[in-house]
Amino acid sequence: MDSVFESMAAAMEPKRPGRRKFSKPPVKGYFWLNGDLLHRCSRSLRIRCDGQPQCSNCITKGVACTYLPSKRGGPRNCQNRKRRKELPTTSDSTDTEFQSQESVDSGTLVTDVTSDENEWFNQLVNLSGPGAGLRNVETPIAEIESIFDSIFASDPGAPVDTNPSVSDLVQIYGSNEDILDAYYVFIHPYYPILPPPERLPVYNRPLSSKSTFQASSPLSLAISAILVLIPYPEEREPSRAEYVKLRRDFAHSFAVSALEAVEVDSELLDSTDDPANALSDGTQRFDREQFHPKVPVAVESVLALVLLSVYEYSQRGNMNKMRNRAGQALTTAIGMSLQEMVEEDEFAEARKRAWWMTYMTVCQGSIVSNTPPVFDVYDPRFVTPYPEGWKILIEAQQIILEATTFVHDLNQAHNSNSCCEWVPRRMMELESQITSALLACRDSASVTQTAPVALVDAPEVVVSKSIKIIAEIKLHSAKIKTHRFCAFQDIPIFFKRHCDLESTSNCCAMDLPKSVGIPTPDHSSPSSTTSSVQFPFSSHISSKTCLHAALSIVTLLDNLPYPNPSNEIPWTAPPYLSAASRIEIPRTMPTFACCAVQSSYAMLMLCFKARSLNRGSNDELQSPESSTLTGFLNELQQNLRLVVKCLTNYSIAFEALQGMRDEIHQAMERIF
Repeated sequence: MDSVFESMAAAMEPKRPGRRKFSKPPVKGYFWLNGDLLHRCSRSLRIRCDGQPQCSNCITKGVACTYLPSKRGGPRNCQNRKRRKELPTTSDSTDTEFQSQESVDSGTLVTDVTSDENEWFNQLVNLSGPGAGLRNVETPIAEIESIFDSIFASDPGAPVDTNPSVSDLVQIYGSNEDILDAYYVFIHPYYPILPPPERLPVYNRPLSSKSTFQASSPLSLAISAILVLIPYPEEREPSRAEYVKLRRDFAHSFAVSALEAVEVDSELLDSTDDPANALSDGTQRFDREQFHPKVPVAVESVLALVLLSVYEYSQRGNMNKMRNRAGQALTTAIGMSLQEMVEEDEFAEARKRAWWMTYMTVCQGSIVSNTPPVFDVYDPRFVTPYPEGWKILIEAQQIILEATTFVHDLNQAHNSNSCCEWVPRRMMELESQITSALLACRDSASVTQTAPVALVDAPEVVVSKSIKIIAEIKLHSAKIKTHRFCAFQDIPIFFKRHCDLESTSNCCAMDLPKSVGIPTPDHSSPSSTTSSVQFPFSSHISSKTCLHAALSIVTLLDNLPYPNPSNEIPWTAPPYLSAASRIEIPRTMPTFACCAVQSSYAMLMLCFKARSLNRGSNDELQSPESSTLTGFLNELQQNLRLVVKCLTNYSIAFEALQGMRDEIHQAMERIF
């Protein structure tokens, strides 16, 4: 402001006229009018005159009226508008004429003063206008922007964004090789349906621009349906509704295309060209290359259906379609006689994995839907050898299926008041099977107390460790299923049905405490609700067994490895999608998510059971019993948070698991 003021003063200084002395000093009380000196009596006497030739007020006061109306006020003379319309020379001549006219009317002295003061006043008005003192720039804005671009576009250090918006990018790939590598990064550690990789290391290389590549194999399309659910590495907000929907739509498109490709692979050439010969020949012919060099083209459809079964469960939450896809895979596999393949050739490993993964997927459909299996699990015709290291995993799947069947039969018998004499024997058999299988897991490799798997291990090393962890998770879940009725009477605590756990809405006979909305175990004692069932274990022992199993599941879930897209040692634990992201890399293929729910159910019920048993000592807050209870509840709360954290990681890619996570989280909020 000071500089502007000084510039204004400097601009005004040379133009302002010097003070001129009057030829005759003015007389106080008089003023000049047309060369005559007039008296100012009206003004000095403070008389209000009405401007008439003979002012009434002056007549009343007895004085001579010499009042003239003021020339102030009225419309302002806009000098700027006047100057815009007239040229400077015209303006000067006009001013000169005006001054000469004034000199004729008012005399030489007043004319000179008025002329100089008008000129000075005009300059002052110019300086007080908007942008006063600034040079007027007539250059158009477009030309200025062009100059700016020409200067700064050539800056070598300026980043140039040639890629599309990151928010529009999803994990799609430009070749079968890239899809295969991404499979080994994200899917293989938890669901090894393919033989070991042919080349190492493997990296994740999603496209950052459009590609003309179109996958034709049903297996590559099914893998793409899983991979596209994983956020793009540079995405910073994968939970945005529009981005989640984008990935969901891509995944569904890939899944539909995979099913269509399965139909194409099952088509017979003779069915189109020579239907009369199709029944007698019935051979399939494929006019495309193998997706994997060690996997027969015909087996790709089986593996694709297995993956689509997991997709329907974990992403879309459709258990009917999950079982349908698994059943279709089983029918196709048996049609190829994969269950009795004993010869060893270059495709032997692929056939073994295809069969036993189909076998476990069908079992999984029965486990999560709490329905009997569609085939004999111990059929002696299933003679295909196990892949190396898979024995404990397949046996764990068989045991948890038996435990699920036990829960199903026990609930039916209890609800119908049927004979339950078979319960103690079955329960003891299951306990013996689970204990033996757990010892086998621990003998092969101790995974209960191990640190998380090193992500720089070879893929098959990671697979071996993951298989042992998943097998032990399933066995501990089977133990909870076996003991939970004896420990908690299967009292529902979740508002919605999950796995084989009923919802509170389906249990109208239960009294829900108004304080938390969840039934407590003391509302259903064995004498009142389980009088017809005799268990070989006490409620205390079964509760303790469920506690140990639940805590073991939490530890094992936390020890599962994370994918390693860059094949480098991660700098953070858990690792992030990329260096620029703060989003965890999601694990995939959550086929054992129900085990996490079983663990949470056991810990939540133990919280209520502990509080109900110690309800009488709540007034003694400083007692040792109260401190022990507080520590016990805090430990359970921490483990429940780990379960929620694990399911949150899975739900980054698989939306259906958000329901499980939210249900457990809401139950925790009602308790703690």
